[in-house]
Amino acid sequence: MILGLLHAVDPAVTGELVEELLGEVAAAPSARSQLAKHLAAHPGVLTSGGSRMPKVVGEFLYAAIAAGVTGLVSPSCALCSRPRTLFHTHGAGERVCTSCYSRERTATCSRCGREDQRIKTTDECGPICERCHQRDRPQEVCAGCGRTRVLSRSGEDGLGYCRGCRAERGRREVCTGCGRRRRVNARTAEGDAICGTCYARTRTAEDACDECGIIGPLAARAGGRSDGSRNLCLRCYRHPTKPCGICGRPKRVALRATDTTPDVCPTCYQAPVIDCSICGQQALGRRTTNHGRPRCFACQAAQQIDAALTGPDGTIRPELTGVRDALTELKQPRSLLSNWRSLASLHLLTDIAQGRIDLSHDALDARPQVFSVNYLRAILVAAGALPPRDENATRLHRYAAETVTDITDPELRGVLSRYARWHVIGRAKTDRHGRITAHVAARCRDDIQTAKSFLDHLTTRSHALDDSPQACIDAWLSRSRGSRLIFIRWLKRGGYLPRVRLPEPVAPKDPDHDADPEEQLALARQLLHDPDSASVEDRAAACLILLYAQPAAKIAALTTSDIETRDGDTYLALGPEPLLLIPPLDALITALPVAKPFGTASALADARWLFTGKNAGTHLHPTSLMARMNRLGIITRASRNTALLHLASTTRPPCSPPSSASTSALPPAGPHSPAPPGTTTPPHAADRSPFAAEDRPAHLIGMNISNASDNG
Repeated sequence: MILGLLHAVDPAVTGELVEELLGEVAAAPSARSQLAKHLAAHPGVLTSGGSRMPKVVGEFLYAAIAAGVTGLVSPSCALCSRPRTLFHTHGAGERVCTSCYSRERTATCSRCGREDQRIKTTDECGPICERCHQRDRPQEVCAGCGRTRVLSRSGEDGLGYCRGCRAERGRREVCTGCGRRRRVNARTAEGDAICGTCYARTRTAEDACDECGIIGPLAARAGGRSDGSRNLCLRCYRHPTKPCGICGRPKRVALRATDTTPDVCPTCYQAPVIDCSICGQQALGRRTTNHGRPRCFACQAAQQIDAALTGPDGTIRPELTGVRDALTELKQPRSLLSNWRSLASLHLLTDIAQGRIDLSHDALDARPQVFSVNYLRAILVAAGALPPRDENATRLHRYAAETVTDITDPELRGVLSRYARWHVIGRAKTDRHGRITAHVAARCRDDIQTAKSFLDHLTTRSHALDDSPQACIDAWLSRSRGSRLIFIRWLKRGGYLPRVRLPEPVAPKDPDHDADPEEQLALARQLLHDPDSASVEDRAAACLILLYAQPAAKIAALTTSDIETRDGDTYLALGPEPLLLIPPLDALITALPVAKPFGTASALADARWLFTGKNAGTHLHPTSLMARMNRLGIITRASRNTALLHLASTTRPPCSPPSSASTSALPPAGPHSPAPPGTTTPPHAADRSPFAAEDRPAHLIGMNISNASDNG
């Protein structure tokens, strides 16, 4: 009967072949009877495939196909549809492969209590997942990699190797060229192994590359084809690109097109668009990460975030709820999954959530103040988990305390402590937001370090503050004055250095740093009128420096409340009185903010800052702004000095309100006009004007630039 069924499909089948197949897969009479009954009742199983068949029928079909019987269709798994041996039953009589059976075999682990886990084995307590089963096995030091892992003994040398080393050893053989045990790259005609190094050394070729003409190994051959193919070496070969059938971009092909599917690029192949089995949305994700069901990257990231932020009691702390929401709202959750193990801030957040580190500023201050710690602190403050504080002031106090501790002499330590606490930090000016700026904090640190260097200078020469000679002070001041002389004067006011006479004050000089006025004028025009010259943020900040001589610290701390609109005109609060912005610049200022912080900080960004920073809830650091200006060719100090000189020469000088009708008789104040009575004009102010100002009065350089054409 079986011979007749097979002969109807393939006339070349003989009785000897059928007897051989039956002896291989159904030697027992019961197995032959089961096979014959199923084939007699369902003869179409030979050509229809499927998974509804006994195990012996599937093994018979596999053996017949392997023996060369044509016309048969291989059975396939009911879940993955792959032609594999179907050892297990699933559902209503359908058979599945071992991989799908183990994937579907899920339950609640009796050891860790996690639900929907793949069950490895079962003991008297209940099912055990793979992780707990591996944890119960004894671990030893691997003879290959030296790591402590679960080992298996090798039959060759009797040593224990981990799973990775076992797989690597299985791919290695003794090379016939060098005699070392290495991975096999090629084989000789006799079947001996050749490693990659010996293969590259001994590989010869006589074909020349059609691109460079060098004779050597080829990466691609024409092969007599008429489609324009050429012989190309490794240097000249370029992987072919085709439009991806999913994203449409011309990229390398990871999955070739078939009759029903298009070409797929590596990006879309690794992250296809699926219908998520959790949220139901159509998004990028994996096909089988949710126990054989599709799951998007957002749901996968949310599950990992919840597992990382869950404390020992099985819940997420209420203080970290805002951080959890910010992490799950990322626009690109795939980036979080890719960098999950390398994010130091995420590891620190996990330690805080699980109680290993306290949720406080002091606990974060005890760790090295690197970017990951500061980034996490800003997120916790923006999410309400930590109270806000002045970070620059806190770091300044910590720096002062550490610097004072380095002084060994008790008297000198007290002097430096009083100077740092009361004269430097106590007199530090805050900005209009009530905080110390980064530039002020840097200047205070320089003053404290200068004072410490003077005390070290005295200690090295075995001098005290009361018997320090004049020559020692002069030698220290000869290198540079400024902050050095400030500390010496503070010591003199405190009764120290009685034998020291202060040097005579030096008359201040005109600013040495200035820019070419013509180049600065051309650069200001370009930034105002050329949208492609820089980003909107850089163009707005550069114009505030070039036209209005504003410092970088003030520009970085501007907020949306500083912008005011009156009767169609835009004003910017740069001082006590709002400043009227020229038309090309007002559009740049009102377009801010345009850039948002990256990562989790984007969800917690403070929308009031015109120039947002990297950390959550903070504005752009002035040093970063100055670096961006330097890339545009703007030196902040030189450009501000040039703009200040022009503003001084073109702005009306201050005067007392005149009495009677003599006010109308006063000539208009301009860069070359005399000052009104009772006022003083800076000497040679007009001669030092960096811009070629016109004779008409102009309160701001921007008024002259706004009326100029793009050609200057």
